[in-house]
Formats: sequence, structure tokens, C-alpha cells
Amino acid sequence: MRFAALLVALIVAGCTDVPPQMIYVPPDMLPKVAKPSQNQAHFAGQTLVVAPVTGVGESSAQALSGALLGPSVPGTSVIWATTFREALIESLQDSTLFANVSRAGASRYVLRAEMLQQTPTGYGATVTVRYALNDTQSGRDIWSEDIAATYSFPLNPATFLAPGQTQYVALMRACAKNIELLIAKLAALPDVAAAQ
Repeated sequence: MRFAALLVALIVAGCTDVPPQMIYVPPDMLPKVAKPSQNQAHFAGQTLVVAPVTGVGESSAQALSGALLGPSVPGTSVIWATTFREALIESLQDSTLFANVSRAGASRYVLRAEMLQQTPTGYGATVTVRYALNDTQSGRDIWSEDIAATYSFPLNPATFLAPGQTQYVALMRACAKNIELLIAKLAALPDVAAAQ
């Protein structure tokens, strides 16, 4: 049974293009974000394209080994960049900052994300992402920032007995906090940035 699971995992790791409907985004990776008020919706009526996420977790093999080993070997957890991208798309769509959020196509705005750090430590994790929002009409970035988010579990018997699983869940929740901070930053951008 383990051999069959490993064989399937290796085949999936070899795939470079996985259809979005086959990517599972755990609920722990999705922030609970309040929708912005109308005067915050600077991008209303606009479409945002989320470019493929680069950086830590970009390698399918690295993410797969992190997903397989992470829950059992503390310090090895890695979130797949493709899963993080799908979480970004779903969360940004739910935020209603933009009329539509997609993976490709013609759009005035393109969001790039580079995962700089995915660090499980102790009973928590830190995720740092470099974001850049590009205005394709002007051909320049109108906003960019490195956002770091940390999530930690309090020490209790469950976290003590399964530190690898605890770190993996903490990593997912740190991703959700990171996306939540991103949405808040985009909602707070001044009108001039959106109007350029």
C-alpha cells in the first residue's frame, strides 16, 4: 500500500501542469476576511490575474516530500506554491476587492508572489512572501512588499505528541494569515495607485 501511494506521488510530482480543479486547498489555508466597504473597493470592476507563485515550494518534488514527510518528521513541512496560488485566487475572489480573479488572460492588474520563507519551528511556523502588484497599462509595479506571518500553537499534549503534524497545520495557518494581511494591504491602497 505504501509503495502504491509513493508511486502515485512520484507520478504527480513529475506533472508540471496540474488542473486547478485537482488542487485541494485545505480550509486552514483560507483566511476569514471581511469584505471591504464600497469606498475601499479601488479595484471594483477590474480583473486580477494571479501569476504562478515562485520561490520556496515551487518545486513539485520539494513540496511533495514536505507534504509526505512533514506530518511525521518535524521541520520538513513545505506548502506547494501551486496550492498557495489557488488559496490566493480563492481568497482574493472572496474578498470582492476585484470583480474577477483568474489564473490567466488579459487584465490590467497582475499579482506576483514569491515565497521567500516557509519555516516550521517548534509548534508553529512563519511564512514570508514578496508580493508585487503590476499595472500592465503602465508596465510598472504600483505596489510591492514583503509580508511575514506567523502562527503558533500553545503547547498541549496533542502538539507534543505530533509535532510534525502541528508544524504542518501551523504552516497552513501562517499562509492564511499572510493572505489576510495581503488583502488588508490591497484594500488600504490609496485611490491614486489604482487610478494610474
